Amino acid sequence: MIKNIIFDLGGVVIPLNPEQAWTRFESLGIKNTREQMGVYGQTGIFRQLEDGSLSEEEFQRALGEQAQEQSNYFGESEPCFSYEQCVWAWCGYVDSVILDRLQNLLKLKENYRVLLLSNTNPFLTSWAESDAFSGDGHPIGYYFHQVYYSYRMKDYKPSLSIFRKLLESEGIKAEESLFLDDGPKNVEAAEQVGIRGLVVPKNEDWMPRLMALLEEEE
Repeated sequence: MIKNIIFDLGGVVIPLNPEQAWTRFESLGIKNTREQMGVYGQTGIFRQLEDGSLSEEEFQRALGEQAQEQSNYFGESEPCFSYEQCVWAWCGYVDSVILDRLQNLLKLKENYRVLLLSNTNPFLTSWAESDAFSGDGHPIGYYFHQVYYSYRMKDYKPSLSIFRKLLESEGIKAEESLFLDDGPKNVEAAEQVGIRGLVVPKNEDWMPRLMALLEEEE
């Protein structure tokens, strides 16, 4: 019986707009943005930021160095983008916040433990954890019992260890848990540790499929 429902953030809880994010980073001078910022995962310094091996300050400097190298302009000895510039660029991923989807999370919280597990970074979560997230004054934590971010966990989906860390932290059983993600590899990883998986097409309204599955489990 399902007692715990674990959600991915981008593409599931909130719709994503990768093109807008890529365009913003390109405007900062990062020419190979699309190569480093994949639809289902990052590489290079973008991945290092999200797996916690780079701090915000280190990413700001590394991004500045990358922009300077790609432009062949070396006029600054220590190029560095501001925190605000990085927040603006990363938040390009946010296409919109659908209030009906957030309300569905609150309904689920009445009967299930509702968790978030996201590959993300401190620039994007600075917005998500603010009152501006929902558009009506609620941060993301309002809609979940607990949130788990890759950079804080020093791990990254689709590793098996990130799911094991969540299960251990929560003290919950894998066989009583369900994981929703738009990335098939992430769902496969969850299933390898015994968690029930549900792949949802990117930005789809997942509530009908989720309710049908939960009703089958009863």
